[in-house]
Amino acid sequence: MASSEVDTAKPSESSAGSQTVKVDTGEDWRRLSPIAIAYFTLRSIKNMAQGAIYAVPAIAVTANINDSIQSPITLLSIAAILIIFFSSGVVSFFMYRFRVNNQHVEIHSGVFSRSYTNLPFWRIQNVKIELPFYYRPFGFALVVLDTAGSAGEEAKIVAVPLAYAHALRKQVLAEHQDHKFVEDSEDSSHTTRGAAVANADSAVNSAVNGAQSNRYSETNEDGETILNRRSITDIVIHGITNNRVWIFLGAAAPFYDNAFGYLSEWLAEKGLQLNQLVGEQTIAWWQFGLYAFVMLMMAMAVVALISIGGALFTFYGYTLSRQHDRYIRRSGLLNKQEVSMRASRIQVISAKRDWLDRILKRVNLYFEQNASIGHSTNELMSPNRLIVPSVTEDEADELSQEVMPQSKIRRSDYQSISKRYILHWVIAGLSIPFVVGTGFGIYIEHLDITAGVTFVSLVLLGVIALRWWRWGVASDDKYIYVRRGRIGVDYLCFEPYKVQQVVVKQSVFMKRRKLATVQFVLASGAISVPFLPESYANELANNVLFEVESKRKSWM
Repeated sequence: MASSEVDTAKPSESSAGSQTVKVDTGEDWRRLSPIAIAYFTLRSIKNMAQGAIYAVPAIAVTANINDSIQSPITLLSIAAILIIFFSSGVVSFFMYRFRVNNQHVEIHSGVFSRSYTNLPFWRIQNVKIELPFYYRPFGFALVVLDTAGSAGEEAKIVAVPLAYAHALRKQVLAEHQDHKFVEDSEDSSHTTRGAAVANADSAVNSAVNGAQSNRYSETNEDGETILNRRSITDIVIHGITNNRVWIFLGAAAPFYDNAFGYLSEWLAEKGLQLNQLVGEQTIAWWQFGLYAFVMLMMAMAVVALISIGGALFTFYGYTLSRQHDRYIRRSGLLNKQEVSMRASRIQVISAKRDWLDRILKRVNLYFEQNASIGHSTNELMSPNRLIVPSVTEDEADELSQEVMPQSKIRRSDYQSISKRYILHWVIAGLSIPFVVGTGFGIYIEHLDITAGVTFVSLVLLGVIALRWWRWGVASDDKYIYVRRGRIGVDYLCFEPYKVQQVVVKQSVFMKRRKLATVQFVLASGAISVPFLPESYANELANNVLFEVESKRKSWM
């Protein structure tokens, strides 16, 4: 017999250090809070919108949007669709059951396609707590249980009290804490030693940087050490340097005609007619250029504001903390999110800098776990990636050494790839389009086509040259480092013993020049460095394989 609500009638206790965790257990199946109806309804609307967005341009071309929206039939159709979605949410709510029993989370869900999920605590890698804005006033949360770092391996307990969500998270983490020494004692000593080095580095760097550093030494009520906070200024900088508004602009393309119509009417009220600006002998070319420049700046300002708003919604109240062997990230303005990741499972540290990041001396730091195959990654939602947005260079170094002690990504001894990388792409990628394009322009006597093809080819050649200049690899006794990029620069750092496969590849032409490409395959994805000296590539591969075979450390 199923209970009608989530309660704490049958607690089980597990100790994590000095804390006692209480979570419901028992054989009774439990029902979610009725607030889950809102979640199921909005999820259905979101899924429908994602599929229908591709049909928006066709609808916009063949129909008058304003007249269609005002049509009674359209309004009735929208109301009927909303009623259907709400009814679907109600049915999904009644069909959902879960229980926590004998260190297992079990879930029955689905309407037409019923599913049963059984997750032992030891299989759960990450526990993410989400607080949608419509949950927060009522004190409820959504718990996402991730087993392999990919969206296809997630299980969700959709609506439980926030205190229950935190208790469940603590009990799952306590299960891992109790067993973390069993599988690999050497890995445990490595983690402890790394934490000690990181704490020492933290103390030194904090003394040096003083108020300029965003690292903190306080401990919160859950016994977590706060490693980093992001201020509103930092988040605004992140919004400016990491613009995601182009997705929004692309989705709004069908409404551009109406927008330009409103803009023309507004400018006409101010005494400025756009059709007169482009007329012959109406306005000087420099005045037209000035008008175009001002309008471009206004458009860019709007784009920047939208991007900053998105960053504030995503990263407001950002904190990164450490509790035992886990890193925990919390952020979000309306939808509060919490993601945790075990330190030993972090595969790669990525420090990424676009051209604007370089000007502002900022770095976007990523701690990456497993690749989400077949699913798009999202800075906030991804359970396999922790991002620390727009940190300073010193903060990036501190946090990198916190996760991978004694690592040094900004180093000067990178082995550059061969200049034949440029020649390869000139011959394989640019030569044929350049010859065909310029030849066609000369044949039809349009030198502007020839000039355009030449200009584009020179730009692409410059990009290839920058790519060659950035790409390199380095290593020391503990880590392998990769540098790459075009306008910006990205740095990657990983531990050799976590490499799952090493591939050394050579084409016929590369073999003649004694060059090779080395590829490292990790759980987070493949990292390749092409056109290295053959001897260096083989030495690097042999060192990694020796590290894997000799140490046999466990990072799972």
